Amino acid sequence: LTDRFKVVSNKGEQLFSPADLGFEAIPQEALYGGDTPEEASQIFCRVLAAEGTQAQMNVVLANAAFGIQTIEQEKPIGECLEMAKDSLYGKKALRTLEKFVEINQ
Repeated sequence: LTDRFKVVSNKGEQLFSPADLGFEAIPQEALYGGDTPEEASQIFCRVLAAEGTQAQMNVVLANAAFGIQTIEQEKPIGECLEMAKDSLYGKKALRTLEKFVEINQ
């Protein structure tokens, strides 16, 4: 969401801007991912707990929305974005991570 971006799918290529998703452009430095794997893990967990920065949350939502659309191809991106918001802010993504960790211990 730092600038316009291209999405390639079975339907072709399409250019999007952050505004197309209802977001403002984000400066690249706002997406700092940490200096160590531990820091990156902490950031990841904060985002899944819906406690990340607005920039972090918006990037995760945008990526999740386009990921959802690869499976739900008939749905418009706006609906996929709402599904992503429900998953993230409803803590569904966090619970899935917690289950994954529990199963793999």
